[in-house]
Amino acid sequence: MALAFKSTLRGYSAYLEKPERQILRSLFSDVLTLLGGVSPADEPLEEDKPKLFDRFRPRQEAAQLPEAPATENDSPTDAAFWDLVGSLTSDDVQVDLNDPAVQRLLPDARSGHDAEEGSAQFRDLAQEDIRQDKIADLQRAYALVQTPSLMLSQKEAEAFGRALNQVRLVLSSRLDIEHEDDAERIHEIDSVDQATDVERYMALLYNFVSWLQETLMQALIGDL
Repeated sequence: MALAFKSTLRGYSAYLEKPERQILRSLFSDVLTLLGGVSPADEPLEEDKPKLFDRFRPRQEAAQLPEAPATENDSPTDAAFWDLVGSLTSDDVQVDLNDPAVQRLLPDARSGHDAEEGSAQFRDLAQEDIRQDKIADLQRAYALVQTPSLMLSQKEAEAFGRALNQVRLVLSSRLDIEHEDDAERIHEIDSVDQATDVERYMALLYNFVSWLQETLMQALIGDL
């Protein structure tokens, strides 16, 4: 079970079990794909060293999410959960600016009657830099999730928080979260036993990422 981020003398610490870290890496990798980025060179999770570990492969070879470690105690619900996580990936590494999720990641700079012209100017001048900054945050976050006990510097924590927010934006788009009522509906899904369809599984992912980001932001704000 994950333990919330907290501020310590050494940095910002949290605890994530292996399946939770696998899920986060999968989500970071998926958002990287949406932005046209590539996951970092595969580095095995700490507890899997030095044995061969090929569940994470570079995006240019295969857009594949890690499989959950099989155990005798796996339930049909657990298996369905991992199947759902696997279904969220895509082999397409092109940036689709018509994708609502990408539009949330790379929003138009202006609104109103000059939105079309302003957006074109914005993309020409700044969107590539913004996209690369987001890719860098996601790649750093992907690389940081290697050991159960995370210990992040302030710079790493800020990048990790931004990466979590990008994942939340994508999931919120997929879940059609537009208003407070929509968010409340999603927050009611807090147990894998409630996950009876794709939307509810994605709601679980959204709530987990939201909780982790919130604890990290609280730790960062507490040090201001």
